[in-house]
Amino acid sequence: MAAAGLHINVESLSDFDRKGWIKTVEKNGRVYLTGDQRYRAKYILHLREKKHLADEQIELVLSVQRPPYSMAQVDEILRKQVPAPRSGGAAGRNQPETDERA
Repeated sequence: MAAAGLHINVESLSDFDRKGWIKTVEKNGRVYLTGDQRYRAKYILHLREKKHLADEQIELVLSVQRPPYSMAQVDEILRKQVPAPRSGGAAGRNQPETDERA
């Protein structure tokens, strides 16, 4: 079974699947992973356990990296993607502009 080989419980694999991080396959009540998904799940576990990343950080790393994954790039990815502090000026706006002519 997939979870046993990764030293993780099935609920955690299902959680990774719900978050869209991996794709699991269920057959006869058992959860299976393809080789590439097993590799991805192992990388996610490493990010969580060794780098102590939050789910949002893991999401970011996975959105940027493609296999083969590199732990050496994780800190750089996180550093580049840190949002700038919000200010009252136009540079800090994330809201769409409104038309005040109405």
